[in-house]
Amino acid sequence: MTDAGRCLKSAADLRKRLIRTACHCWRSTASSQRSADFLRTAGAWSSSTLQFASLPDFATRAAAFRHAQDMSSPVGKPGGSSQAQYDALTRSWRRRNRKLFLAVGAICGSVMAGSLAIATAWPNFAWISGVFAGAALCFYLFARMSPPGWIENWQAGAWGEEATAAALAPLKTEGWVVTHDLPAHHGNIDHLVVGPGGVFLLDSKRINGTVTVSDGRVAVQRLDNPTLGYNHPGAGHVIALAKETHDRVLAGSRLNVWIVPVMVLWANFPQGVTDDRCTFVHGERVAEWLRAQPVKISDNRIEQVSEMVIRALAP
Repeated sequence: MTDAGRCLKSAADLRKRLIRTACHCWRSTASSQRSADFLRTAGAWSSSTLQFASLPDFATRAAAFRHAQDMSSPVGKPGGSSQAQYDALTRSWRRRNRKLFLAVGAICGSVMAGSLAIATAWPNFAWISGVFAGAALCFYLFARMSPPGWIENWQAGAWGEEATAAALAPLKTEGWVVTHDLPAHHGNIDHLVVGPGGVFLLDSKRINGTVTVSDGRVAVQRLDNPTLGYNHPGAGHVIALAKETHDRVLAGSRLNVWIVPVMVLWANFPQGVTDDRCTFVHGERVAEWLRAQPVKISDNRIEQVSEMVIRALAP
């Protein structure tokens, strides 16, 4: 089956899936108006998906089909995996400490109830009672919303990936193909960028400190106390992901394209851009750096190469 034929078959399957979802929503949703709105939206999605068959070339059809898939699926959201991990770990942490939260909630609730009673009995003290009640509520919310640092690191990772996605967004209007949060055998690929300069695998890191890269060593100095620095694990993970991606693409499509590993740093990174075992680049300069790479892929092959790479990474 040709690539165009596979796209047509996938589009038809997507249309059927959307219609089944819309019908299920029609049956299960209490509000008929909401269901009708959902059906109209699903119909528009499926219609736009089928229209790609009349587009002039395979690259354009592939782009239209991928756009229709992006509209109907949460896969590919920047920081999606990190955010999901953070949410899951936070829920687990709250379950493990539910007795503590119940105790804290009971104390804070008693303070709020007492403050209300005092404000009712002695109106002159209403303002100070309100202060105590507000402080008790804030304390409880702060306790529930402050998981351990190792869990909050997942949230910081999601924010870093979202920042990189925003920095890469202008490249899409210039013919580059940018995909986020792709599956891998070990972890996930934060960003995959295909353009004239080649295929780039980007890993986003949001680090609170000053980063220096030298001789394969990634040193981080704390902003508040530079003497409390540490060595970051560095680029080993992203290099392994790039090699894995290369091997899977080669095995699945016979496309022997080098996957360039890049670590995008959202931190105080005075070097801006430096090449080591992989390339380290500040998040604000990543789009500029990608544009400056020498041309390796012609414009009319960017979409095709991107589709082959993404297809090889499919689980």
